[in-house]
Amino acid sequence: MTKKHRARGPHTARWALAGLLGLLLLSPAARAADEAGQPGAAAAAAASGGGQGSTLRFSGFATLGLAHNDNATAGVTTSFSQLRPVQKGWSANMDTALGLQLEWQPAQGTTLQVQGVARAGEDMKPRLRIAALRQQLGQGLSLNLGRLRSPLFFDSSIAEIGYANLTVRPAPAIYALTNSVASLDGADLHWRLNLGDASLLAQVFGGRYDYTHRFNNFAPAISADASLRGLLGFSLSANLQDLTLRVSHTRIDRYVLRSAQVDQLNSGLDQVNGALQQLAQNPLLPAPMLAALQAKSRGLAALRNPFDNRPDYTSIGLDGNWQHWRVLAELTWMNPHNDLIGRGRGYSLTLARSFGDFTPYLAVAQMKRSSAVLDTSALAPTGLSPQLDGGLQQLQQGFDTAQQFANISSRSLSLGLRWDWRENLALKTQLDLMRTPSPGTPGPLAVPALPFNNKLQLFSVTLDLVF
Repeated sequence: MTKKHRARGPHTARWALAGLLGLLLLSPAARAADEAGQPGAAAAAAASGGGQGSTLRFSGFATLGLAHNDNATAGVTTSFSQLRPVQKGWSANMDTALGLQLEWQPAQGTTLQVQGVARAGEDMKPRLRIAALRQQLGQGLSLNLGRLRSPLFFDSSIAEIGYANLTVRPAPAIYALTNSVASLDGADLHWRLNLGDASLLAQVFGGRYDYTHRFNNFAPAISADASLRGLLGFSLSANLQDLTLRVSHTRIDRYVLRSAQVDQLNSGLDQVNGALQQLAQNPLLPAPMLAALQAKSRGLAALRNPFDNRPDYTSIGLDGNWQHWRVLAELTWMNPHNDLIGRGRGYSLTLARSFGDFTPYLAVAQMKRSSAVLDTSALAPTGLSPQLDGGLQQLQQGFDTAQQFANISSRSLSLGLRWDWRENLALKTQLDLMRTPSPGTPGPLAVPALPFNNKLQLFSVTLDLVF
């Protein structure tokens, strides 16, 4: 087993836009390699084997992929920001991507990085993933400022780089949520300590991020503005000769979701709350009933903006090699501090064996949500006004549906084959058997209506390259 697997009309217009990004980043002087940067495109640059003396270098990665979904009631995405899910039949929206990076070293120890990525699932619209200044501070210290690749989970920084992943993609059961947070606008500080053939890498990071969250569990799908503020975290990695271990923890102070539908829900709560307060002004109400109405009013106010949360993410992962065998494993925990969403605990395990350039593999993954218990007792009928109680019932039904759709529990079994048929080129095939706990639990799938067929087969073929 080698280390190279982890070397870190309208359609014409889409590809033209991606080509324009390439022209903006391309430099005739570029083609060098430097492993000291962000894991993704720096790995691609290292694989390209360019000259070491250049101060300006260009690198990139691409995946050409087709996926077939056999389920007419559920679509598949790699993240909750993906615009177009893979519906029943064949589609290129799952994995096809183009990433380009330009690095410029204006002075010794100083590097500027810019990386853009265009994905078929987002109509090949380029997204800025990296726009950062890296400064070496000496004694193994380096500082990055600007837009950085997400450090949340073990493979977050290379999730879009097909060649850098042994499998076709990290399991959506684990990575669908964190893939939405593709970058971080802020800073991180690295400290590397070399110990012979081994090294330790400590990272502290912080910042913010904004993205468009897609609620594909509606017909038609709706979009929300997601805002992450006060993101702070750390990671610690141990890189041994045939083993990499990494632990990370991230805390987000405010994760805010806003959309027209959330505003409509807030408006409905306010209207019902106003009616309650009018009832409470009746001087003939007994004191116990008045106290109950006031408590119900406070409970309704607490239900506003129900998707806002303060999540913690924790990951423990490893990547080990022994002769021709390779194992990748990760444990993850997610605590949103939100009773509507509920906690999540997940794992992934991949076992592979190489036979020359061929590497068959078997992978399992699961995400399980702890029981989410949102207190909706304030929506119980009052028995005082049929019109008011009708509004409370509608709100109760809305929150019950929201709790079902917020359950991201799922599991998958994947069987695949990787063929490194050329230098920096890999051809992969993979069959995913995915399911959620019940026909009423969408998990990470794009399910517009409940109940649905909660078992799904996804067959994928990809060509991955780095340059």
